Amino acid sequence: QGPSGARLLSPMRALGILTHTRLMARRIGTCFCAPQGASARFCTCCAGPPEVVPSADAGVAATPFRRPAPEVLPPPRAGGFDVLVLGSGNSPSAPQLGHVLRRRCKPGSVVRKSDGLTVCEEAMANLASKNRRFNVAILLRYTSSEGGPVRHIMVDAGKTMRQAVLAAFPRVGAETIDALLITHGHADAMLGIDDLRDLQEMREVREDGKIVGFVPVGGGGPMQIISNRDTLERVKETFPYLCGDVEMARPGVVLRRTAWLELKEVSDNDALSVAGLPVRLFPVWHGGTYISLGFAFGRKGDGGHPFVYISDVKELPPATMVWLEQVAQVGIEVLMVDCLSRRTHTSHFSLDESLDLIRRLRPARALLTGFCSCDVGDHDEVNAELAALRASEGLDVQLAYDGMHIPEFAADNCASEDGASERPRKVSR
Repeated sequence: QGPSGARLLSPMRALGILTHTRLMARRIGTCFCAPQGASARFCTCCAGPPEVVPSADAGVAATPFRRPAPEVLPPPRAGGFDVLVLGSGNSPSAPQLGHVLRRRCKPGSVVRKSDGLTVCEEAMANLASKNRRFNVAILLRYTSSEGGPVRHIMVDAGKTMRQAVLAAFPRVGAETIDALLITHGHADAMLGIDDLRDLQEMREVREDGKIVGFVPVGGGGPMQIISNRDTLERVKETFPYLCGDVEMARPGVVLRRTAWLELKEVSDNDALSVAGLPVRLFPVWHGGTYISLGFAFGRKGDGGHPFVYISDVKELPPATMVWLEQVAQVGIEVLMVDCLSRRTHTSHFSLDESLDLIRRLRPARALLTGFCSCDVGDHDEVNAELAALRASEGLDVQLAYDGMHIPEFAADNCASEDGASERPRKVSR
């Protein structure tokens, strides 16, 4: 400690912390470590750098700071939903760990930027890069036509779920989710489930001054996890302490402070309402005949869906392809589809395979996701390449990126008697 009693850091430690903090500020822009307007001590996980005052004792004193208010995207209008991309990368995410530690990307397959850098090199050097990608995942926000609170539905909670939530949820004012849809039982889709406990705000229940249990704030019940039987069985195997019978102190009061989950099994072709939003499930093959679920959100006209999401796919079962073509006849506003690399792969679409599906379905706009960035190329350069498809084939195709906001769709826009239909929606560039 210094003469004033302030805690001092060594010059090298202080420089490292400050550098990390400034870099993080470029990535997510604000600090969310303390309540709005409250002061907080310096924390290495936050993005807002404090004032750092040099000390005569050859140390640096860390001073309190106030976080700036996050810029919150407005909620969807009544009867509408929007989408926020939480992650657009494959299971290793990007930049890939091995590529960074070995200071090289895979020879023979790596796509270099025009400046000579590999995509991982650029992503590692630039924390604001769109080539930095968490595990593929999205968040949907839905406002009922009757109004009321905004509902939040997350699709997949993989290995990078915690980081993705910290980066994205403050932008939309989200503090929890109403339901989690899981596409399949792989690590990049479900290993973040343990962290769902921090998305459930619980308060203590006390009797005679002792804690006897916990209840959700606001009086809600367990958080729903929705998927097919095979995927839910994998969830139970991986998280047995979350998926067994919940120990209850009494009805509605859980004994231990863990995630309070309810597993809801659905069929591969189910149609259901999730937190009030219409959702249609459909199976795709994610290598061999291993099933991953696709989702069509909202309703449009006679059998249409404005937003169709396919995150992990190598092949479409014939019945699924027929159904998607029927949906496309009504019109798909945005199709988000898997695109791992430029090369063929055993369990994911290549760029050419993704474009083939887009040509068959011809959505108003298409977004590619789930990249191994080194095998696809630099975000901006590939988007410039894809822009040529608009002139040559009338296709609007872009790469998705982490933090991308896809503005509002109509949740239930069945055709009226005069056949009027909703206008196409724009996608954030």
